[in-house]
Amino acid sequence: MNRCSRCVMDTTDIKICFDETGVCDHCRTYETSIKPFWKPEVSDSPQMTTLVDKIKASGKGKEFDCLMGMSGGIDSSFLLHKMVTEYGLRPLVFHVDGGWNSQLAVNNIQRVVDKLGLDLYTEVIDWKEMRDLQLAYFKSGVSHIDTPQDHAFFATMYKFASKHNIKYILTGGNYATECIRNPLE
Repeated sequence: MNRCSRCVMDTTDIKICFDETGVCDHCRTYETSIKPFWKPEVSDSPQMTTLVDKIKASGKGKEFDCLMGMSGGIDSSFLLHKMVTEYGLRPLVFHVDGGWNSQLAVNNIQRVVDKLGLDLYTEVIDWKEMRDLQLAYFKSGVSHIDTPQDHAFFATMYKFASKHNIKYILTGGNYATECIRNPLE
């Protein structure tokens, strides 16, 4: 078994490749496709202020500045808290229940929304249909079995935003940790 000289990935991922220094393709993908565009320092920069100002301008005279997708996890909770307390945005918090909500996630969403005094809209996906789609993906052996759920989440948010003329959607997706090739196994 070979292991990356930089991270924990090893040859249990049968598609893994190592360069001459023993660094795997997951690490190289991060260096070339993630790191150049991931700018955590931008959260307190003039670019962020400019973007927030655009979002506020588009929400002027409306009940909400933007739609904020909320899973109940740390990334979306952090983003929501920061956008409201530090930047003064007025989001409508939007949650899509795809059938896999844990009670902890539901409690986190409610706690954050209540603490910040925000409105929450929850869209419940047809569980039987979602279950059938996810089971088909699982049985097919594809590596991204959460695709039906992810597509439902974003399609639902886009449809709602369009219907209510909300121009901006914020999500707590973590580009730095969620956008590298998953092992196919």
